[in-house]
Amino acid sequence: MREALRNLKSRFTTGDVRSMKEISSAYSTGMPFALGMSYETMVDRFNDPRKLTLENILNTADITSTDYEIVLKVAIREAKHKHTKRDISKLLPKEGETAE
Repeated sequence: MREALRNLKSRFTTGDVRSMKEISSAYSTGMPFALGMSYETMVDRFNDPRKLTLENILNTADITSTDYEIVLKVAIREAKHKHTKRDISKLLPKEGETAE
């Protein structure tokens, strides 16, 4: 496990981790336990980083001794690709109208 975490830290630091999904597929042994979640939860959240919590990101940074901003950057970049922008224009008043 120690070697896997050291390898993951190196991959984060060099920018080799392109997606959070890589973590759940390559480091499934021991990672869920280290992160404090079930295997199924880890796979679900790391396959769709929009579901990751701040705690998950901070824990990933902690156990790999990686700067949390590096982990966050990977998660955000991937989450943005999967994100569908919310259109709330129908909820807002039209130009010249007042909100009730």
